[in-house]
Amino acid sequence: MRLYKYMIGMLLCAWLLMSCDNSNRFDEYAKFDTAAETAWGQSIVNGSNGYVAHVKSDKTYTLANGVDVLEMAFLADDGLAMQMFLFKIALSDRITLRTTLANDKDAVGTGQTIMNQLEAMQKNGKKVLGGTNADFFNTTTYIPYGVCYRDGVAVKTSFSREDCNVFVVLEDNSAHCLTTEEYALYKANSENPIREAVCGRSTLLLKNGEQLDQSSNTMPAATMEPRTAIGVSEDGREVYLMVVDGRNFYYSNGADLLDLMNLMSACGASDALNLDGGGSSTFIAKDIESGELKLLNWPTDNGGVMRKVATGLAIVEQ
Repeated sequence: MRLYKYMIGMLLCAWLLMSCDNSNRFDEYAKFDTAAETAWGQSIVNGSNGYVAHVKSDKTYTLANGVDVLEMAFLADDGLAMQMFLFKIALSDRITLRTTLANDKDAVGTGQTIMNQLEAMQKNGKKVLGGTNADFFNTTTYIPYGVCYRDGVAVKTSFSREDCNVFVVLEDNSAHCLTTEEYALYKANSENPIREAVCGRSTLLLKNGEQLDQSSNTMPAATMEPRTAIGVSEDGREVYLMVVDGRNFYYSNGADLLDLMNLMSACGASDALNLDGGGSSTFIAKDIESGELKLLNWPTDNGGVMRKVATGLAIVEQ
């Protein structure tokens, strides 16, 4: 019995010595790894002001000349899981963005999923490469809060809220993110009229490359939600259309407006605005192998069901 107690004591001492060892056997797993697989993914890491802290996976592919997709899973600087989907669109005589509406009609007031809106556009002869949701809207009437232009037709000309801002594509196929005051000036320009327009809410995220103060925003700046956002390059010839998933702890927790600013800065956007998010956030891209439109993100309604929305943006090859 005495020998048995002695052996137990020796084992306990050995265990205590191992426990007091200053080395951490899990250092290898505790470190954040900021190395991405792709150059595009690495540029997002490098430009995110430290927001992207650990890259879990990233892949890129091309839908057409001038339209690229990045899918990226990462841990944010607070350690939370994130999933981002991003279009980079080089506007040209072949590639443009167009406003989508229910049944591909020039009318608001009908809700339809982005997938159905894109499919209706395809049936009418447009070569659709992908798209996302756009404006905030009245969930009863499906009237968007902001103005809406489609193929040069002013479908809705008034603002239903005072805290709107506007994304436009002009007749020369340049894109711009505008305040309502700037929109009024662009609207008055008959030499280069507005061809497409959808709206977002709250303060612009970026202006002239600078992140804007969100403290007086009409939306809670620090609330993490699924998000859809859009940004443009300084010359208005490149567009960055992004969805960040949320409301799913182990998959993706969502972004606040400060996070969106960091991600839009990382994209290289000069100006950027926040589109409708939450259950409306939808990211659809053409599948390279099948040629069919495919939902890539995880909408939050009923565990992945696409929400009926008022407006969207389609990437179209002309």
